[in-house]
Order: sequence, then structure tokens, then C-alpha cells
Amino acid sequence: MSAFGRAGYGRPGLNPLSDRFDSYWLTGIQLQWSPWNWGVTNRERQINTLQRDIVTSEEKAFTAALRRGIEQDLASIDRLQVALTQDDEIIALREKIFTETRSRYAEAVIISADYVDRQTDVLAARLSRASHRVELAQARAHLLTTLGLEVR
Repeated sequence: MSAFGRAGYGRPGLNPLSDRFDSYWLTGIQLQWSPWNWGVTNRERQINTLQRDIVTSEEKAFTAALRRGIEQDLASIDRLQVALTQDDEIIALREKIFTETRSRYAEAVIISADYVDRQTDVLAARLSRASHRVELAQARAHLLTTLGLEVR
């Protein structure tokens, strides 16, 4: 329901057959009702409730996915730290073997192929450690990115 008013001066005024300028005014009350809009408020309320439920479930799904991602990143970091510790032990053992092999090669007990194999083993172990260090840095950066923190 609404009220309205209109006033004016023009040619023609309210008489469309007149050719003179005239003033005019109109006032009234307007009622607008449409049977097709019956119950719209209830439907809008239901739509808002459904949309709120959708947003809540999407938030829960996002939180769960974020938690799973963080758990996977932490597990990767732990696994890589253990791998680095094992890599250090492996390198120490292979260097001892290589030192012994170098002595045996100097005494002409073994052939050069065995010497090169042991040297390759040490280099492969060092390469594996370097690779694990890179993977650890990448896992830490991924964790920070997942948490929304700046990677430095």
C-alpha cells in the first residue's frame, strides 16, 4: 500500500482537448497485490535456510580437506626428516667402505671397477641426501602455503 501525489503545470493540463496552459494535481492511494506472490516470504526464508546449510556444509568440507592436507604435509616432513637421518648414516657407512676400498685398491687387492662402484655408491648416497633435503624444503613450503602463511 502506498500514497502518492502529483502536481504540475503544462499544456494541456488534465483536459487533453484544451490548447491552453493549465495547472493540475492528482493524489491517491495505491494498493498492489498479486496472487502469484502469495507465500513468497516463506519460500525466500526457506531458500535462505538452504543456502545457509549449503555454506555450512561447504565450510565443513573445506576445513576437513585442509586438515587432511596439513596432516599429509606433516607426515611427509616427518618421513623426510627420518630419511635424512638415515641418509647421513648411509653416507658415513659408505664412506668407510670407500676408504677401505681405496686402501685395497692401492694395494692392488681389488680391480678398478670395484673401486669405481664404491665411489659411485658414495656419490649416489650424497645425491639421495641432497634430493631428500630439497623434498623436505618443498614439503615445508607446501605446509606454509596450505596454512596461508608467507614462504620465505
